[in-house]
Amino acid sequence: MKNKGFTLIELLVVIAVIGILASVVMASLNSARGKARNARRNSDIKQLISAFNLGIDGSGGLPNPGTSNWHCVSATCYEGWVSAYPVNATVDAYLAPYLPTKPTDPVGGSRGYGGYLYFYDYPPLPMLDGTSLAGSMLTWIQELPNNTGVCGPGKVYSVGPSWVQCIALIAP
Repeated sequence: MKNKGFTLIELLVVIAVIGILASVVMASLNSARGKARNARRNSDIKQLISAFNLGIDGSGGLPNPGTSNWHCVSATCYEGWVSAYPVNATVDAYLAPYLPTKPTDPVGGSRGYGGYLYFYDYPPLPMLDGTSLAGSMLTWIQELPNNTGVCGPGKVYSVGPSWVQCIALIAP
């Protein structure tokens, strides 16, 4: 009479196949999470642009922070941007009537810094497409691979090993 059951080789092959399938699924899931965070960032930037433009209609101009040109306008800026680009009370007061809560940059990936920054009346910055942007604008960092329209409402300013820095004009 023959023994019924699986051999050790058969079990190892099944375990290896399951491991390969699990790694493929996890890689796809991580990519989808990054794309979702990038879509959220683009949506937040559109919301900030709308809030700034509503303020222009009400006051006739954009807020002048009066100190350095770059300021954090998200609920938090982190890592490399946390100490370099502080919040500004003038900018926050300008946005308050049009933005009930500041957007929060979804943390994820290995970008090294993040949040949303406001530049007031900045001199021309060269974009990667050969054009340049000047004036008041916003910047943020997207994760790679970036398949969500790259910078949504903006243009690519610089690219790193795991990120893309985007810039969008507030008022053309």
